[in-house]
Amino acid sequence: MSPPGALVLSLLLLGATRPTQAPAPGDKGTVSEVAELVNALLGGLLGGGEVTGARLQEEVAEAGGVPFRRDVPVAFLGRDELAAYLRELFDDEYPPALARSDERLLQALDLLPPGTDLRALRAQLLEENVAGFYDERPDRRRLYAVSEDRSFSPMNQVVLAHELRHALQDQYAELDSFLGPDVSDFDDRQLAWMSLLEGDATLVMERFVRLRLGALEAAASLAEPDLPPGAPGLFDVPGAPPVVRDQLVQPYLAGLAFARALWDRGGPSALREAWGRPPDSTEQVLHPGKYFAREQPLAVTPAVPAPPGSRLLSEGVLGELLLRTLLEDGAEPAAEGWGGDRWRLWDVGGRTALAWRSEWDTPADAAEFHTALRARFGRHRRGQERGGWEVFASAAGPHFGIRRSGMAVELVSADGPAALDGLLGPAAR
Repeated sequence: MSPPGALVLSLLLLGATRPTQAPAPGDKGTVSEVAELVNALLGGLLGGGEVTGARLQEEVAEAGGVPFRRDVPVAFLGRDELAAYLRELFDDEYPPALARSDERLLQALDLLPPGTDLRALRAQLLEENVAGFYDERPDRRRLYAVSEDRSFSPMNQVVLAHELRHALQDQYAELDSFLGPDVSDFDDRQLAWMSLLEGDATLVMERFVRLRLGALEAAASLAEPDLPPGAPGLFDVPGAPPVVRDQLVQPYLAGLAFARALWDRGGPSALREAWGRPPDSTEQVLHPGKYFAREQPLAVTPAVPAPPGSRLLSEGVLGELLLRTLLEDGAEPAAEGWGGDRWRLWDVGGRTALAWRSEWDTPADAAEFHTALRARFGRHRRGQERGGWEVFASAAGPHFGIRRSGMAVELVSADGPAALDGLLGPAAR
Protein backbone atom coordinates (compact mmCIF):
# COMPACT_ATOMS: atom_id res chain seq x y z
CA MET A 1 0.00 0.00 0.00
CA SER A 2 1.53 3.28 -1.09
CA PRO A 3 0.41 6.19 1.09
CA PRO A 4 -1.22 9.19 -0.59
CA GLY A 5 1.56 11.34 -1.95
CA ALA A 6 0.70 14.54 -0.11
CA LEU A 7 1.31 12.90 3.26
CA VAL A 8 5.00 13.73 3.25
CA LEU A 9 4.39 17.16 1.77
CA SER A 10 1.91 17.81 4.56
CA LEU A 11 4.45 16.67 7.15
CA LEU A 12 6.98 18.97 5.51
CA LEU A 13 4.71 21.98 5.67
CA LEU A 14 3.78 21.25 9.27
CA GLY A 15 7.41 20.64 10.17
CA ALA A 16 8.46 23.93 8.62
CA THR A 17 6.56 25.83 11.28
CA ARG A 18 6.71 23.39 14.19
CA PRO A 19 9.30 24.56 16.74
CA THR A 20 10.31 21.40 18.60
CA GLN A 21 7.51 18.89 18.88
CA ALA A 22 4.94 17.16 16.70
CA PRO A 23 1.22 17.70 17.36
CA ALA A 24 -0.11 15.16 19.81
CA PRO A 25 -2.06 12.30 18.20
CA GLY A 26 -5.59 13.44 17.46
CA ASP A 27 -4.82 17.09 18.29
CA LYS A 28 -6.78 18.56 15.40
CA GLY A 29 -6.66 22.02 16.90
CA THR A 30 -2.88 22.11 16.80
CA VAL A 31 -2.79 20.84 13.21
CA SER A 32 -5.39 23.44 12.24
CA GLU A 33 -3.39 26.24 13.86
CA VAL A 34 -0.22 25.20 12.05
CA ALA A 35 -2.12 24.95 8.76
CA GLU A 36 -3.33 28.52 9.28
CA LEU A 37 0.26 29.67 9.74
CA VAL A 38 1.34 27.83 6.59
CA ASN A 39 -1.55 29.32 4.63
CA ALA A 40 -0.62 32.79 5.83
CA LEU A 41 3.00 32.25 4.77
CA LEU A 42 2.14 30.78 1.39
CA GLY A 43 -0.62 33.31 0.81
CA GLY A 44 1.94 36.08 1.10
CA LEU A 45 4.31 34.30 -1.28
CA LEU A 46 1.86 33.03 -3.88
CA GLY A 47 -0.68 35.81 -4.01
CA GLY A 48 -4.33 35.73 -3.03
CA GLY A 49 -6.15 35.63 -6.35
CA GLU A 50 -9.03 33.23 -6.99
CA VAL A 51 -7.94 29.83 -8.25
CA THR A 52 -9.93 27.07 -9.97
CA GLY A 53 -9.15 23.42 -10.54
CA ALA A 54 -8.84 24.07 -14.28
CA ARG A 55 -6.34 26.88 -13.68
CA LEU A 56 -4.26 24.65 -11.37
CA GLN A 57 -4.10 22.00 -14.08
CA GLU A 58 -2.87 24.57 -16.60
CA GLU A 59 -0.12 25.69 -14.22
CA VAL A 60 0.95 22.13 -13.40
CA ALA A 61 1.11 21.26 -17.11
CA GLU A 62 3.26 24.35 -17.69
CA ALA A 63 5.53 23.61 -14.71
CA GLY A 64 6.11 20.00 -15.75
CA GLY A 65 6.11 20.39 -19.52
CA VAL A 66 3.59 17.56 -20.10
CA PRO A 67 -0.07 18.25 -21.02
CA PHE A 68 -3.08 16.61 -19.37
CA ARG A 69 -4.96 14.21 -21.62
CA ARG A 70 -8.23 14.76 -19.78
CA ASP A 71 -9.66 16.81 -16.94
CA VAL A 72 -9.00 15.69 -13.37
CA PRO A 73 -12.03 16.02 -11.06
CA VAL A 74 -11.24 17.55 -7.66
CA ALA A 75 -13.37 16.76 -4.60
CA PHE A 76 -13.11 18.39 -1.19
CA LEU A 77 -13.16 16.44 2.06
CA GLY A 78 -13.44 17.62 5.63
CA ARG A 79 -11.23 16.01 8.28
CA ASP A 80 -13.91 13.54 9.39
CA GLU A 81 -14.72 12.61 5.78
CA LEU A 82 -11.01 12.19 5.12
CA ALA A 83 -10.59 9.84 8.08
CA ALA A 84 -13.47 7.65 6.85
CA TYR A 85 -12.16 7.61 3.28
CA LEU A 86 -8.63 6.74 4.34
CA ARG A 87 -9.88 3.88 6.51
CA GLU A 88 -11.66 2.43 3.48
CA LEU A 89 -8.58 2.96 1.29
CA PHE A 90 -6.31 1.47 3.91
CA ASP A 91 -8.50 -1.62 4.39
CA ASP A 92 -8.54 -2.17 0.62
CA GLU A 93 -4.82 -1.60 0.00
CA TYR A 94 -3.22 -2.80 3.23
CA PRO A 95 -5.23 -5.63 4.83
CA PRO A 96 -4.10 -7.04 8.20
CA ALA A 97 -2.51 -10.17 6.71
CA LEU A 98 -0.25 -8.11 4.44
CA ALA A 99 0.66 -5.77 7.28
CA ARG A 100 1.51 -8.69 9.55
CA SER A 101 3.79 -10.17 6.88
CA ASP A 102 5.63 -6.83 6.57
CA GLU A 103 5.84 -6.63 10.35
CA ARG A 104 7.43 -10.09 10.60
CA LEU A 105 9.88 -9.24 7.79
CA LEU A 106 11.07 -6.02 9.41
CA GLN A 107 11.38 -7.61 12.83
CA ALA A 108 13.37 -10.50 11.33
CA LEU A 109 15.74 -7.90 9.85
CA ASP A 110 16.04 -6.15 13.22
CA LEU A 111 14.43 -3.05 11.72
CA LEU A 112 11.21 -2.91 13.74
CA PRO A 113 10.93 -3.12 17.55
CA PRO A 114 8.98 -6.15 18.78
CA GLY A 115 5.41 -5.32 19.62
CA THR A 116 5.13 -2.53 17.03
CA ASP A 117 1.72 -2.50 15.35
CA LEU A 118 2.88 -1.50 11.87
CA ARG A 119 -0.59 -1.21 10.41
CA ALA A 120 -1.87 1.01 13.19
CA LEU A 121 1.23 3.18 12.99
CA ARG A 122 0.93 3.73 9.24
CA ALA A 123 -2.81 4.38 9.49
CA GLN A 124 -2.22 6.99 12.21
CA LEU A 125 0.40 8.77 10.10
CA LEU A 126 -2.05 8.97 7.22
CA GLU A 127 -5.09 10.12 9.15
CA GLU A 128 -3.26 12.81 11.09
CA ASN A 129 -1.18 14.33 8.32
CA VAL A 130 -2.73 14.00 4.86
CA ALA A 131 -3.59 17.34 3.25
CA GLY A 132 -4.65 15.96 -0.13
CA PHE A 133 -4.15 12.90 -2.33
CA TYR A 134 -4.82 11.28 -5.67
CA ASP A 135 -6.63 7.93 -5.53
CA GLU A 136 -5.13 5.91 -8.39
CA ARG A 137 -7.47 2.91 -8.11
CA PRO A 138 -9.03 2.32 -11.56
CA ASP A 139 -12.60 2.66 -10.27
CA ARG A 140 -11.80 5.98 -8.56
CA ARG A 141 -9.04 8.02 -10.26
CA ARG A 142 -9.95 11.19 -8.42
CA LEU A 143 -8.13 14.01 -6.67
CA TYR A 144 -9.08 14.96 -3.12
CA ALA A 145 -8.24 18.15 -1.23
CA VAL A 146 -8.72 18.46 2.52
CA SER A 147 -10.64 21.65 3.20
CA GLU A 148 -13.48 22.22 5.63
CA ASP A 149 -14.71 25.27 3.66
CA ARG A 150 -14.28 23.58 0.25
CA SER A 151 -11.82 26.18 -1.03
CA PHE A 152 -8.36 26.17 -2.63
CA SER A 153 -6.26 27.51 0.21
CA PRO A 154 -2.63 28.43 -0.54
CA MET A 155 -1.47 25.23 1.18
CA ASN A 156 -3.95 23.16 -0.83
CA GLN A 157 -2.75 24.72 -4.07
CA VAL A 158 0.82 23.57 -3.42
CA VAL A 159 -0.32 20.12 -2.28
CA LEU A 160 -2.62 19.76 -5.28
CA ALA A 161 0.15 20.77 -7.68
CA HIS A 162 2.01 17.68 -6.43
CA GLU A 163 -1.08 15.46 -6.60
CA LEU A 164 -2.16 16.73 -10.01
CA ARG A 165 1.21 15.58 -11.31
CA HIS A 166 0.37 12.11 -10.00
CA ALA A 167 -2.96 12.27 -11.83
CA LEU A 168 -1.12 13.25 -15.00
CA GLN A 169 1.37 10.40 -14.54
CA ASP A 170 -1.59 8.05 -14.25
CA GLN A 171 -3.01 9.27 -17.56
CA TYR A 172 0.20 8.14 -19.27
CA ALA A 173 1.40 5.17 -17.20
CA GLU A 174 -1.57 3.64 -15.25
CA LEU A 175 0.07 3.73 -11.85
CA ASP A 176 -2.10 1.10 -10.21
CA SER A 177 -1.04 -1.73 -12.54
CA PHE A 178 2.75 -1.33 -12.67
CA LEU A 179 3.64 -3.70 -9.79
CA GLY A 180 1.69 -6.71 -8.59
CA PRO A 181 0.04 -6.96 -5.16
CA ASP A 182 2.70 -9.46 -4.01
CA VAL A 183 5.42 -6.76 -4.01
CA SER A 184 5.81 -5.39 -0.49
CA ASP A 185 5.90 -1.66 0.21
CA PHE A 186 9.32 -2.38 1.71
CA ASP A 187 10.59 -4.04 -1.48
CA ASP A 188 13.30 -2.25 -3.45
CA ARG A 189 11.28 -2.46 -6.65
CA GLN A 190 8.35 -0.63 -5.03
CA LEU A 191 10.66 1.98 -3.51
CA ALA A 192 12.38 2.61 -6.85
CA TRP A 193 9.00 3.07 -8.59
CA MET A 194 7.73 5.36 -5.82
CA SER A 195 10.97 7.37 -5.91
CA LEU A 196 10.43 8.12 -9.58
CA LEU A 197 6.79 9.14 -9.08
CA GLU A 198 7.26 11.15 -5.88
CA GLY A 199 10.52 12.77 -6.99
CA ASP A 200 8.91 13.80 -10.27
CA ALA A 201 5.83 15.23 -8.52
CA THR A 202 7.96 17.07 -5.95
CA LEU A 203 10.11 18.62 -8.67
CA VAL A 204 7.00 19.78 -10.53
CA MET A 205 5.57 21.14 -7.27
CA GLU A 206 8.75 23.17 -6.80
CA ARG A 207 8.58 24.47 -10.35
CA PHE A 208 4.89 25.34 -9.86
CA VAL A 209 5.75 27.48 -6.83
CA ARG A 210 8.68 29.11 -8.60
CA LEU A 211 6.50 29.95 -11.61
CA ARG A 212 4.03 31.62 -9.27
CA LEU A 213 6.83 33.52 -7.56
CA GLY A 214 8.30 34.47 -10.91
CA ALA A 215 4.98 35.99 -11.97
CA LEU A 216 4.76 37.94 -8.74
CA GLU A 217 8.38 39.03 -9.04
CA ALA A 218 7.78 40.34 -12.53
CA ALA A 219 4.83 42.33 -11.25
CA ALA A 220 6.46 43.64 -8.08
CA SER A 221 10.19 43.61 -9.01
CA LEU A 222 10.99 41.52 -5.94
CA ALA A 223 13.81 39.00 -5.50
CA GLU A 224 12.70 35.38 -5.25
CA PRO A 225 12.86 34.15 -1.63
CA ASP A 226 13.86 30.69 -0.51
CA LEU A 227 11.01 28.19 -0.76
CA PRO A 228 9.92 26.22 2.29
CA PRO A 229 8.41 23.33 0.25
CA GLY A 230 11.68 22.48 -1.46
CA ALA A 231 14.00 21.98 1.50
CA PRO A 232 14.59 18.26 2.13
CA GLY A 233 16.06 18.88 5.58
CA LEU A 234 12.61 19.78 6.89
CA PHE A 235 11.20 16.29 6.42
CA ASP A 236 10.51 14.50 9.68
CA VAL A 237 8.17 11.80 10.96
CA PRO A 238 8.40 12.06 14.76
CA GLY A 239 8.04 8.82 16.68
CA ALA A 240 8.23 6.50 13.65
CA PRO A 241 10.95 3.81 13.52
CA PRO A 242 13.67 4.70 10.98
CA VAL A 243 12.52 2.04 8.50
CA VAL A 244 8.97 3.43 8.48
CA ARG A 245 10.31 6.98 8.18
CA ASP A 246 12.66 6.08 5.33
CA GLN A 247 10.08 4.03 3.43
CA LEU A 248 7.79 7.04 3.61
CA VAL A 249 10.20 9.94 3.17
CA GLN A 250 13.13 8.73 1.07
CA PRO A 251 11.13 8.35 -2.17
CA TYR A 252 10.64 12.13 -1.96
CA LEU A 253 14.21 13.01 -1.00
CA ALA A 254 16.19 10.55 -3.12
CA GLY A 255 13.48 10.75 -5.76
CA LEU A 256 13.77 14.52 -6.03
CA ALA A 257 17.52 14.31 -6.67
CA PHE A 258 16.87 11.59 -9.26
CA ALA A 259 14.15 13.67 -10.97
CA ARG A 260 16.50 16.66 -11.12
CA ALA A 261 19.16 14.48 -12.76
CA LEU A 262 16.63 13.38 -15.38
CA TRP A 263 15.49 16.95 -15.97
CA ASP A 264 19.06 18.19 -16.30
CA ARG A 265 19.77 15.47 -18.84
CA GLY A 266 16.69 15.79 -21.02
CA GLY A 267 14.11 18.18 -19.59
CA PRO A 268 10.39 17.29 -19.42
CA SER A 269 10.66 14.55 -22.03
CA ALA A 270 13.23 12.65 -19.95
CA LEU A 271 10.83 12.54 -17.01
CA ARG A 272 7.94 11.58 -19.25
CA GLU A 273 9.95 8.74 -20.81
CA ALA A 274 10.99 7.46 -17.37
CA TRP A 275 7.36 6.70 -16.48
CA GLY A 276 7.48 3.96 -19.11
CA ARG A 277 11.09 3.00 -18.37
CA PRO A 278 11.38 3.37 -14.59
CA PRO A 279 14.47 2.64 -12.48
CA ASP A 280 15.01 -1.04 -11.74
CA SER A 281 16.42 -0.43 -8.26
CA THR A 282 16.97 2.25 -5.66
CA GLU A 283 20.66 1.93 -6.56
CA GLN A 284 19.74 3.52 -9.88
CA VAL A 285 17.77 6.20 -8.03
CA LEU A 286 20.63 6.99 -5.64
CA HIS A 287 23.22 6.87 -8.44
CA PRO A 288 21.49 8.18 -11.60
CA GLY A 289 24.52 7.31 -13.74
CA LYS A 290 23.65 3.66 -13.17
CA TYR A 291 20.13 4.36 -14.45
CA PHE A 292 21.45 6.06 -17.58
CA ALA A 293 23.81 3.10 -18.12
CA ARG A 294 20.94 0.68 -17.31
CA GLU A 295 23.07 -1.26 -14.85
CA GLN A 296 20.69 -4.09 -13.97
CA PRO A 297 20.46 -5.70 -10.52
CA LEU A 298 21.73 -9.24 -10.30
CA ALA A 299 19.21 -12.05 -9.98
CA VAL A 300 20.01 -13.50 -6.54
CA THR A 301 18.68 -16.61 -4.80
CA PRO A 302 19.21 -17.27 -1.08
CA ALA A 303 21.51 -20.27 -0.53
CA VAL A 304 19.75 -21.34 2.68
CA PRO A 305 16.88 -23.73 1.88
CA ALA A 306 13.38 -23.50 3.27
CA PRO A 307 13.06 -25.06 6.76
CA PRO A 308 11.10 -28.34 6.90
CA GLY A 309 7.38 -27.78 7.30
CA SER A 310 7.63 -24.08 6.47
CA ARG A 311 5.22 -21.89 4.54
CA LEU A 312 6.55 -19.05 2.39
CA LEU A 313 5.16 -15.70 3.53
CA SER A 314 6.97 -13.36 1.16
CA GLU A 315 10.08 -12.86 -0.91
CA GLY A 316 11.62 -9.77 -2.41
CA VAL A 317 14.55 -7.38 -2.66
CA LEU A 318 15.86 -5.17 0.12
CA GLY A 319 18.03 -2.90 -2.05
CA GLU A 320 20.56 -0.17 -1.37
CA LEU A 321 18.16 2.37 0.11
CA LEU A 322 16.90 0.14 2.93
CA LEU A 323 20.36 -1.33 3.42
CA ARG A 324 21.37 2.21 4.37
CA THR A 325 18.56 2.17 6.91
CA LEU A 326 19.68 -1.21 8.23
CA LEU A 327 23.27 -0.07 8.66
CA GLU A 328 22.09 3.21 10.25
CA ASP A 329 23.50 6.74 10.08
CA GLY A 330 27.09 7.14 9.02
CA ALA A 331 27.42 3.75 7.34
CA GLU A 332 25.74 4.63 4.03
CA PRO A 333 28.95 4.22 1.94
CA ALA A 334 29.08 0.55 2.97
CA ALA A 335 25.83 -0.04 1.07
CA GLU A 336 27.37 1.19 -2.18
CA GLY A 337 28.61 -1.46 -4.57
CA TRP A 338 25.36 -3.41 -4.13
CA GLY A 339 24.84 -5.83 -6.98
CA GLY A 340 21.57 -7.47 -5.99
CA ASP A 341 19.85 -9.35 -3.19
CA ARG A 342 16.84 -11.46 -2.28
CA TRP A 343 15.03 -12.37 0.90
CA ARG A 344 12.69 -15.25 1.65
CA LEU A 345 10.46 -15.17 4.73
CA TRP A 346 8.78 -18.27 6.13
CA ASP A 347 6.31 -19.24 8.80
CA VAL A 348 7.50 -22.34 10.64
CA GLY A 349 4.78 -23.54 12.99
CA GLY A 350 3.91 -19.98 13.98
CA ARG A 351 7.53 -18.83 14.21
CA THR A 352 9.37 -16.62 11.73
CA ALA A 353 12.44 -17.60 9.71
CA LEU A 354 14.31 -15.44 7.19
CA ALA A 355 17.10 -16.09 4.68
CA TRP A 356 18.66 -13.14 2.86
CA ARG A 357 21.57 -13.11 0.42
CA SER A 358 23.29 -10.12 -1.15
CA GLU A 359 25.86 -10.05 -3.93
CA TRP A 360 28.32 -7.20 -4.49
CA ASP A 361 30.22 -5.61 -7.36
CA THR A 362 33.68 -6.46 -6.00
CA PRO A 363 35.21 -8.47 -3.14
CA ALA A 364 36.19 -5.13 -1.53
CA ASP A 365 32.54 -3.98 -1.62
CA ALA A 366 31.42 -7.26 -0.04
CA ALA A 367 34.09 -7.00 2.65
CA GLU A 368 33.14 -3.41 3.49
CA PHE A 369 29.46 -4.27 3.77
CA HIS A 370 30.20 -7.41 5.80
CA THR A 371 32.24 -5.38 8.28
CA ALA A 372 29.45 -2.79 8.62
CA LEU A 373 26.77 -5.48 9.01
CA ARG A 374 28.77 -7.25 11.74
CA ALA A 375 29.19 -3.93 13.56
CA ARG A 376 25.44 -3.28 13.25
CA PHE A 377 24.52 -6.64 14.81
CA GLY A 378 27.36 -6.45 17.31
CA ARG A 379 24.98 -4.66 19.69
CA HIS A 380 23.46 -8.08 20.36
CA ARG A 381 25.03 -10.88 22.39
CA ARG A 382 27.46 -12.99 20.39
CA GLY A 383 26.96 -16.72 20.27
CA GLN A 384 29.15 -19.60 19.17
CA GLU A 385 30.21 -19.56 15.52
CA ARG A 386 28.72 -22.36 13.41
CA GLY A 387 30.08 -23.47 10.06
CA GLY A 388 31.30 -20.02 9.10
CA TRP A 389 28.24 -18.24 10.49
CA GLU A 390 28.64 -15.65 13.24
CA VAL A 391 25.67 -15.92 15.57
CA PHE A 392 24.04 -13.05 17.47
CA ALA A 393 21.17 -13.24 19.97
CA SER A 394 18.79 -10.37 20.59
CA ALA A 395 17.38 -9.87 24.08
CA ALA A 396 13.99 -9.35 22.41
CA GLY A 397 13.99 -12.88 20.97
CA PRO A 398 15.25 -13.03 17.37
CA HIS A 399 18.56 -14.82 16.70
CA PHE A 400 20.73 -13.94 13.70
CA GLY A 401 23.51 -15.51 11.65
CA ILE A 402 25.88 -13.63 9.33
CA ARG A 403 28.51 -14.94 6.92
CA ARG A 404 30.50 -13.78 3.91
CA SER A 405 31.68 -15.91 0.99
CA GLY A 406 33.57 -14.15 -1.80
CA MET A 407 31.30 -11.43 -3.16
CA ALA A 408 28.22 -12.63 -1.25
CA VAL A 409 27.04 -11.66 2.24
CA GLU A 410 24.19 -13.55 3.90
CA LEU A 411 21.92 -12.99 6.88
CA VAL A 412 19.57 -15.50 8.48
CA SER A 413 17.12 -14.80 11.27
CA ALA A 414 14.75 -16.89 13.36
CA ASP A 415 12.61 -16.67 16.50
CA GLY A 416 14.92 -18.23 19.05
CA PRO A 417 17.94 -20.55 19.01
CA ALA A 418 16.11 -23.75 18.07
CA ALA A 419 14.54 -22.11 15.03
CA LEU A 420 17.92 -20.70 14.03
CA ASP A 421 19.41 -24.18 14.30
CA GLY A 422 16.78 -25.30 11.79
CA LEU A 423 18.16 -22.77 9.32
CA LEU A 424 21.86 -23.19 10.02
CA GLY A 425 21.87 -26.96 10.32
CA PRO A 426 21.82 -27.76 6.60
CA ALA A 427 23.73 -24.57 5.73
CA ALA A 428 26.48 -25.14 8.28
CA ARG A 429 27.39 -28.65 7.21
